[in-house]
Amino acid sequence: MVDDHPIVRSGFRQLLEQEPGWQVVAEVGSARELAATLLAVECDVLVLDLNLPDGDGMVMIRQLLAQRPRLAIVVLTMHDGALYVQEALAAGAMGYVSKRAGPDELIDAIRTVQRGEQYLDRALRPPPASDAGGPQLLPELTDREAQVFLLLARGHSVARVATTIGINNKTAYAHRSSIYAKLKLASDHELRMLGKRRGLVAAS
Repeated sequence: MVDDHPIVRSGFRQLLEQEPGWQVVAEVGSARELAATLLAVECDVLVLDLNLPDGDGMVMIRQLLAQRPRLAIVVLTMHDGALYVQEALAAGAMGYVSKRAGPDELIDAIRTVQRGEQYLDRALRPPPASDAGGPQLLPELTDREAQVFLLLARGHSVARVATTIGINNKTAYAHRSSIYAKLKLASDHELRMLGKRRGLVAAS
């Protein structure tokens, strides 16, 4: 269980350990603690908050799966925007649950990913017929541009964006230029403000 709020970890630990055969083998509050803990502890499922004081959750998902490809990761977060969900699943997370959901959602998610299946919070699932034609939060952009937009809106530099999604700096700058042109933006500040207005990033 990875969350920087001890009271949150304690509450979920009590909930999960009521399930027969389940045990929370470790609780940590930072990326550094997690790295040290995984050297000493084996686990089947990792419950991960995206907001940690010393690490970006999306980057951590990729790093963790590079080390442990079979680890089932369930994201548990306050972020419930569609692009966050898409990015987490694309990074390799098996489950995504909003902290606004009921406690049973996390239990259902863990059971599902243990079976090797993907789980998405019921409130975040798209309508059945909306695979291609449903409303999009960034309809002006391609999927890759939307991914770059989200990372920039969260305050990442262009170089960090390139590293995170596995492209070179020149390509990342080209995507940013295209985003600026399509959305009529002049700066990353304007981009972040637009992200907040559309509900893609949390307002600060």
